Amino acid sequence: MTDRQECIVLNDVKSSFRILHISDIHFSIHTTHEKNQQVISELLRKADFYSPLSQHNGIIAVTGDLVSRIPGETSISDALDLLFRLKQIAPVAYSLGNHEKDLPDSVLQDMLRKCRKAGILVLDNSSVMIQEILFTGLTIPQSVYKNPNGSYFALDKITPDMIVSCIGNCPAHPCVMLAHSPMGFEAYAQWGADVILSGHVHGGVVRIPGGVGVLSPERRFFPRYTKGIYQYGTAFMNVSAGIGKFRINNPPEFVCIDLVPRKS
Repeated sequence: MTDRQECIVLNDVKSSFRILHISDIHFSIHTTHEKNQQVISELLRKADFYSPLSQHNGIIAVTGDLVSRIPGETSISDALDLLFRLKQIAPVAYSLGNHEKDLPDSVLQDMLRKCRKAGILVLDNSSVMIQEILFTGLTIPQSVYKNPNGSYFALDKITPDMIVSCIGNCPAHPCVMLAHSPMGFEAYAQWGADVILSGHVHGGVVRIPGGVGVLSPERRFFPRYTKGIYQYGTAFMNVSAGIGKFRINNPPEFVCIDLVPRKS
């Protein structure tokens, strides 16, 4: 697992704030408990190494697909174990991906109930203010990812109106949005997000020379956003290559992002 460190300069932050970004672990029926524990140990080691100096100026953001839609017997308990142990290092904000939304509702709600009981900040079309920063978790309709018949043709597009219908207008700045799919970057920025944290694309699955990702989960070749920092206007988006799933020339990654004030 590789480390990537980024720095984003924002006008509206008064002091530095650290975000540890984790995405797309995909604990599933295909990952054993022993393999899950190896991933957990590595993530805890990295989170501890990059941890903010105090719990008031940092957060761990988990941007969906923590488990796959067919999780298996131990995957959810392993996923919860990871979140609970990460929370001992820094506050944890958890937003949902398309795989969580494909879980049976009773399974998902039980998982989220346990998260909330343990103090995990579940951002399911909701927001929380941490220090001076508004953290918003966006859960978009599943029709953005796949049609009800399982096809990937003529999918719904992410628009500012869709975001408003999910979560309302942007109420404050600076705003960090946890949005699983990066495909709505322009819409997220137009809605008002200053920084967006995404994953979903798994770095393009296969990366070829030049840092180009080949495929998106929607079966689109050479998706526009696959890994790294992107800018649209004054908004920035970090796309994590994620951790789980099949990949070639595309190692799992852990991302540390420092939000810093612009010097006057």
